[in-house]
Amino acid sequence: MGTKLLFSTTCHHESNGQMKVTNQTLTTLLRGMVCESLKDWDIKLPHAEFTHNRSPSYTTSHFPFEACYGLNPLTPLDLIFIPQESKVSFEDEKQLKR
Repeated sequence: MGTKLLFSTTCHHESNGQMKVTNQTLTTLLRGMVCESLKDWDIKLPHAEFTHNRSPSYTTSHFPFEACYGLNPLTPLDLIFIPQESKVSFEDEKQLKR
């Protein structure tokens, strides 16, 4: 596939451009999510990570989670059961019958 594995040191993030971009993105997300005291960032980190993994990449137009695992994770809204009668507008159904 032509991929090449490159190693970088843990203390020198500048050599890993993708990691630098990911850290900047997560920092921006956390700034918008934490309170003024900045003491609850560790509680918000899983939410920021999930948000990042569900956001499409500008370069690939795919979600990071999808690129890694081949599918997107379910959100709480995906798990909610929607009754069939709420999916259909009764006014539209009357118009269709006419």
